[in-house]
Amino acid sequence: MMMKAAPPPRIVEIRSAGPAEAGIIAELSRDGSTEPWSSAAVMQFLGLPGSWALLALASGDVPTGFLIARVAADEAELLNLVVVESTRRRGIGRALVRAALERAGQAGASAMFLEVAADNAAGCALYQSLGFAPVGMRPDYYAGSPGNYADALIMKRATVNSGVD
Repeated sequence: MMMKAAPPPRIVEIRSAGPAEAGIIAELSRDGSTEPWSSAAVMQFLGLPGSWALLALASGDVPTGFLIARVAADEAELLNLVVVESTRRRGIGRALVRAALERAGQAGASAMFLEVAADNAAGCALYQSLGFAPVGMRPDYYAGSPGNYADALIMKRATVNSGVD
């Protein structure tokens, strides 16, 4: 007898997250990031001027992902995007990035930058589909298994506040 797969979670909302959600963000980070953030690091970062986070919640208010970014002058930087592995490829990362682009535009940013491991095909494809283009490379930026490093691809989307695709 074949068992049916569980239905994909439905995104109920993307909302701002603050220091009160630092523990949730840290837990999601441990589950889905190669370089997890601690609760203390999340709280410290969110206390910096221009820094903010978004939290994706599925039906039942189940956290399924987060995004951390900052805006300084007219530039925004996406610093961390994590989607729970079991909920990937369902539009959660796309929804978080779109919400971040909108928020950055409202804050006056005319461009958003990010870094992604050059060998992260899914991440690169997501960002390119949202209008980000490669503008540089940081060799051996991400530590992998001992002795192995991945290059960081620097990407930019130049029209943050002219509408989100």
